[in-house]
Amino acid sequence: MAEPFFIPDEWRERYKYAFEQARQNMPFYQEWIKNEIEAAITMINSFDKVAVIGGLAAKLIRATPTLYNTFLKGYDGDDKNEAEKDQLQEDDNIEVLLEYVMNLATATANDKKGVLPSAVDIESIYQQLLKIKFNINFGEMASDPPPGTMEEDQWIKNMVVADTLNVRGQGYYSHVKELYHEVFTPHNGFLKQYYGFDAMDLLDTVLKLDALVFSKIGNPEGMFVWTKRFERWGKAKGYDRPGNFFPVPYHHREFLKENPDLQDPGSPQSMSLCSLDSIPSFSRLFWVIPEDEKEKKIFDQLSISFGGNGIFLSVPKFKGFPQGDTELRRRPIIKEDGKFYHFSLNFAFRNIFIIAEDLIREADSVYYDTYYRNNAQSTTKDRQVELKTKSVFEQLLPDARFYHSLKYDTVENGIEKKNELDILGVSDEALYIIEVKAGEYNTKIRRGAMKGLKDKLEETVGKGSQQCHRALQFIKDELSPIFTYAKGGASHTLKIDKSVEKNIYRITVTYEQLSVVGLELQNLIASGVIDKNYRGAWIVSLYDLMTFRDLIENEKDFKEYLDYRLGLYDRTDLSFMDEIAVLGFYFDGGFPLGPVNPDQKITMVGYDEDINDYYTKRDLAWPNLQKPKKKTDS
Repeated sequence: MAEPFFIPDEWRERYKYAFEQARQNMPFYQEWIKNEIEAAITMINSFDKVAVIGGLAAKLIRATPTLYNTFLKGYDGDDKNEAEKDQLQEDDNIEVLLEYVMNLATATANDKKGVLPSAVDIESIYQQLLKIKFNINFGEMASDPPPGTMEEDQWIKNMVVADTLNVRGQGYYSHVKELYHEVFTPHNGFLKQYYGFDAMDLLDTVLKLDALVFSKIGNPEGMFVWTKRFERWGKAKGYDRPGNFFPVPYHHREFLKENPDLQDPGSPQSMSLCSLDSIPSFSRLFWVIPEDEKEKKIFDQLSISFGGNGIFLSVPKFKGFPQGDTELRRRPIIKEDGKFYHFSLNFAFRNIFIIAEDLIREADSVYYDTYYRNNAQSTTKDRQVELKTKSVFEQLLPDARFYHSLKYDTVENGIEKKNELDILGVSDEALYIIEVKAGEYNTKIRRGAMKGLKDKLEETVGKGSQQCHRALQFIKDELSPIFTYAKGGASHTLKIDKSVEKNIYRITVTYEQLSVVGLELQNLIASGVIDKNYRGAWIVSLYDLMTFRDLIENEKDFKEYLDYRLGLYDRTDLSFMDEIAVLGFYFDGGFPLGPVNPDQKITMVGYDEDINDYYTKRDLAWPNLQKPKKKTDS
């Protein structure tokens, strides 16, 4: 439920006391965490790791929304007690903890094959990992700023580490797919030539992984997915009939022979589904079989064996920490005794950019540097992200005209200087000065490397704000501002008509999801990331911008949102966790705000729920789904 959340004064005192105690005993606290990690490793290594990971993977399945488990909410049939176990069981931690146990398990060999944990053992491992995650997060919040840094620097670091420990994924499912197509389609030919599959083959295979697991779950949804898998197999074999696939007993036997993960272990001629409570069945439930040679090539590229992720335990300072270096994001499928296992729903998809990028780099580093990373080529990621940003703005504001890669001249200290602007939008109502930054956080930054973090923020939001400000001053200072741009192989000019007064908005679009860091401008200024003279640019990720494109209905509402949103930069009495929460607050009629109250600090909680719920249901093809929209006075 969306509501303001006030932190009571007594809570503040407790937090303050706990932080002080941890800060005074930080060496002891850090050593205690390391010992807890060693205990977790010992627990995991005591059993067959396929079963251990499977135990947490089963928890994730129960916590993952589907049409079936969502519709079961409120079910009141005669078998409602039986159906309760199939209902959605929310767990905000399980996705992170499953990734954590996979990292710890794959760091060393699976030496206890066949030694199955009990349900109590699996729950103990879950609770141990949860304890570690919580205390690492708490330790980061309590730690002193590094020498030579300020309190605001520490706040930025804490927020980035908290995101790393708690948040998985950059954007909504449909938006990630959309951007992936834009970025990697230019490299299909290269990938096909080198690997025998292209970027779209990779995506299609990754998107099928979850269904290969769901097709074995012993409930009505599992049976439905199994049927679809059977039909897909039959059509690939040429057994389909006009309008449908009609299986016969022979087809059924042949299908099971080619898909042994579906066979009843005691009767291979029969099909058997798996219970999420059956630990012995996890080795079959999460076993995934490629359907053809192309998929086999992809599985091979995406797989890692137990012991292949030793890097996760190799850095002494961060040995076994959740934010440590890992091979799993590049290789999310686990291979054991010739079998492939897919444990974490959406894990491969969430890392699809990392996987595709690394495939290009590993195939040919020269091609990678020249045609993927170098902004000089039209196929590079930076260029594709810029073009996608322009396209999204054109869809968001169809009555405006947007120009790309503009040039303009200024004179600074008597010296003529040539400048560039990524995108300029011109409508009857406003001008939109837009800079696009495709920089990303690496692993060191995500675990809190202060210098690298500040450098990356200065390179993205800092530089973007400066470049937007420079273009703004050019427009303000010139009597007749003129930009040039190339289109259709020819040079064109764009003259800004200043006879009509318009609002001018500065926008920095980032590829990286900055969450709360991008909302707290005062901390970014105090830390030196953004010069105070360049304040006033809206900082938004491309993925969030896609959400605005989907949900904002017209330019009037967009301008109104920006005016309210930019006003938040001057407030110290309330905070939001991300841009989508601010949009939800706007839709809920939360603006305009009253005067600033310097004696309070409110965290606005839950205002993103309707939007998150909409995208979850949209991705599930929910029937008769209504978009969230701005409330109007009745």
